[in-house]
Amino acid sequence: MVVSPSPPGLEERLASVDEVLREPPQVHPSAPAGVWETAPGCYRFLARHCGPGAKTLETGLGSSTVLFAMWGAHHTCVVPSQGEVDACVEHCEAAGIDVSRVSFDVGPSDRVLPELDSSGFDLFLIDGRHGFPTPIIDWYYGASRVRSGGHVVLDDTHLTHVSIGLMRFLSRDPRWTRAGGRLKWAAFRRESEGPLGEEYVHQDFLDPRFGRKRLAAAGRRLASPLRRELRWGG
Repeated sequence: MVVSPSPPGLEERLASVDEVLREPPQVHPSAPAGVWETAPGCYRFLARHCGPGAKTLETGLGSSTVLFAMWGAHHTCVVPSQGEVDACVEHCEAAGIDVSRVSFDVGPSDRVLPELDSSGFDLFLIDGRHGFPTPIIDWYYGASRVRSGGHVVLDDTHLTHVSIGLMRFLSRDPRWTRAGGRLKWAAFRRESEGPLGEEYVHQDFLDPRFGRKRLAAAGRRLASPLRRELRWGG
């Protein structure tokens, strides 16, 4: 692998996906092949949306981390194990890949993400711990830092822990638009910006019975008998 003197173009980024998949970093001792990977199509989606100077974020570490480094992204990687970081850096150094633009934040994502001092990310890959509710926590704190028009990519959407919480919600919320995915992964474009916390009355796309207009109408219906009682003097 050879580092380009300037950020690679799309064709080079797509070619680098195949290159890394042929020689993936050995960073996960428990993985049969030494690394847990997503589908090649997911990496190619990342390549198409990670142009020169892109600002990227991910939970978890693996082939994607190597690719972000190769592409010259200003990348933040949230990973729980220093051992994984050391193995990734060793792989990159041996392959001549510059990791100077990669920031490794070691620790549980539910502790690291709320304290990040950066925002305006172009792309966020959620591929860390998959036990419920961690993927949702990663999305809540990480995706709130993604700019409008940026993308959030979910890996392992075949797992119930990811599909029940995130996939069902994002597929219905009009503030997110499905942008890609197949079987094991999914990508969504953000159509809003800022914090993601909100009340249930603002999420009537999940259950119309609790929409703001219907809730207000229900309140008026309940108040009518009380107004009559007051008007008629009981």
